[in-house]
Amino acid sequence: MTFSISSRQPIHTGVLARRGDRPAEIPYAVRFLDGHDRDELVAFRERIFAGLPDIDAYVPEAPEFVDWHLGERGVTLGVVAEGRLIGCAVLGVPQQGMPNFADDLPAGSVPAAKVAHMASSMVDPAFRGNGLQKDLVAYRTLLAAGMGRTHLLTRIAFSNPVSLGNMLACGFLIRQILVMHGSRLRYLLHRSLADEPPRFGEETVILPVAAVEPQREALAAGYLGHGTTRSPDGEISVVYSLPMRNAAVRGSSAA
Repeated sequence: MTFSISSRQPIHTGVLARRGDRPAEIPYAVRFLDGHDRDELVAFRERIFAGLPDIDAYVPEAPEFVDWHLGERGVTLGVVAEGRLIGCAVLGVPQQGMPNFADDLPAGSVPAAKVAHMASSMVDPAFRGNGLQKDLVAYRTLLAAGMGRTHLLTRIAFSNPVSLGNMLACGFLIRQILVMHGSRLRYLLHRSLADEPPRFGEETVILPVAAVEPQREALAAGYLGHGTTRSPDGEISVVYSLPMRNAAVRGSSAA
């Protein structure tokens, strides 16, 4: 993959309103990263990995992952503030013969050539709370659409409810539950830019993230995960609903 856009040209600029728990006014820019940014990008990712409270939330990829997504298999966006990298996000563009998240969906349901991976996304803890993760999703969505990659797929750890909530709020839907890296649970989320967002009927179940089998049963019955809730004691649950077409079919067959 090659791009004629200079990595020094910002694709977005703005002002961060928070730094940690304090109000702030910090200018930032979003731009493409390239080979010149590699060492800083690797160091930034390693620092984020080292600070994770639960390593299950993120399993480091192959050592070649950074290089692959500086041009060969996708692109990497960087968020720069205070003269350094404070965030990054990868859009994977799998080619024929490469691993494709669509392989975990029913055969033929998503054309592999139309898939883009919403892969690794990280923000410096000091700058979280500024909406950067959702912004990085929006930029990558527009980039994927411009490439004709209308099926967006991502995997989210069960132990990462913040990212799960953000991705669902950005229009993604839970389609599958995967077991990866031995015994680590992952949600497989999908968003089709070519289709209208589904409308949901009244058939809804709210299931705790920890309730793995009931969630699998809901997905097998045609329900889709599209939101999260938090109980007063802090328990995170996923909202599953039947799309209207499925709800209508189920209602007519029951009659």
